[in-house]
Amino acid sequence: MHKKFKKLMVNIVMISIVLWLCTLPALADKVTLIGEVNDNQEIVTEGQIYTVGDSAVGDDLVRNYISQRVKVVGRVVDGVEGKVIVVDFFEVVQE
Repeated sequence: MHKKFKKLMVNIVMISIVLWLCTLPALADKVTLIGEVNDNQEIVTEGQIYTVGDSAVGDDLVRNYISQRVKVVGRVVDGVEGKVIVVDFFEVVQE
């Protein structure tokens, strides 16, 4: 019985370590931007323009919050025509 428990604990620890290592890259590239939504499906910040990537949250942002200042959390990737942000969360910021 003692060997089974020890083996179970080792397996749980190993699985936990693997899961932890797999989540680090996903968390590392999240950014927070504050900018204004324009009618070209972009977030305009000081000195940079980000195209909003295709996601349900991003679609809501570019359809319903044009000309509003927002705080956006998401992942930035390089696209064909510049930087693209895939929005995970956003909120309207009072000026």
